[in-house]
Amino acid sequence: MRAFSLLFVLLLVAGVRGEERAHLWEVYVTRGVRTNVDRLTFQDVYDGTLITTEVTGERYTPLLDSVLYFDYVSGRVMTVGLDGLPRPHPFIQMPADARRVDWVVSRDKRLIAWTITTGTPNALSTVTRVADISGTNVREVLRDGVRDGVRVLPLAFNVDHTVLFMDAQPDGIAQFVVYPQYAGLFSLDLTSGAIGVLPNEPSCFCGAGFRAGLFLRLVLHSERQGYDVHVYELENANRARVIPALSYPDFTQAGGVVIAPDGTKAVYALARVARFGTPQQQLSTLFVGVDLLAMTQTPLLAPVDLYLQPLAWTDSGSALLLTSSQQNGTWKLDVQAGTLRQVASATYLGKLMAET
Repeated sequence: MRAFSLLFVLLLVAGVRGEERAHLWEVYVTRGVRTNVDRLTFQDVYDGTLITTEVTGERYTPLLDSVLYFDYVSGRVMTVGLDGLPRPHPFIQMPADARRVDWVVSRDKRLIAWTITTGTPNALSTVTRVADISGTNVREVLRDGVRDGVRVLPLAFNVDHTVLFMDAQPDGIAQFVVYPQYAGLFSLDLTSGAIGVLPNEPSCFCGAGFRAGLFLRLVLHSERQGYDVHVYELENANRARVIPALSYPDFTQAGGVVIAPDGTKAVYALARVARFGTPQQQLSTLFVGVDLLAMTQTPLLAPVDLYLQPLAWTDSGSALLLTSSQQNGTWKLDVQAGTLRQVASATYLGKLMAET
């Protein structure tokens, strides 16, 4: 359990110690503890209490006091809280004809948006709904389709929750890429229902990120054989700037864009992939820091022979937490020191705040 305690020391939130009635919990997943079974671990930051439960799931998403996930065995959207008992989600469920469900939770965990995709591969329709996290004010905000092989999915809310950013992409293509990639990003006004065109979209099938009023898009630069970072200020008439690419010809896949809360910097990952999807697959990862004030890109450390993806900035903004979809564990990248070390044996998911 020492690995867990190392991480919670890193992630203490300033001011939380003043809370008297609510406890901060950190959530981890250990995949494959048995065939098709994962273990969720909840750790109380204050006294180290551990609660564990085993589930068959994917896409684990922390909510206010529970974890949302898709149970691929039962085909149901589920939640599990500190009592360790999995339950069907109270208002997000897949109808009998559904092919896919996707969701995104606002950063303050007040709202959730989800899409249900139905139809056949060459005739897909998607319905998007938004609700308060408790299930109140459920409303349909978009009907999309019929489309040939394309579905839409939610990605992020804007700062004041008036806009939902979404992507339209070929169904099933995500399984063939190392990092999440986006094909045709757009915005949806949650008040009027109007669809907005984001700058230069649709673009390449590349990485992107949203936060702090910014939209960052990775765009392949053929001459430098790297990725330009296109920076758009969404609240400033889509003001656009371009940060020139670094040249790393062998690192052909990029993604995992994470913008710092204050909007001054970001990071993304570059991957060199050999024999992707085979038992002999080999991956190397290079992390690139993006200075959004100086408008520069800089490698943060030498490539590592691990497949890691940026998850979040630490509260101090001096380091990044990294995880992997291919192995258990959590790593910390110290941006200033240029060092990488594993800080937990399980994969960190996020925080919960539970009343006590």
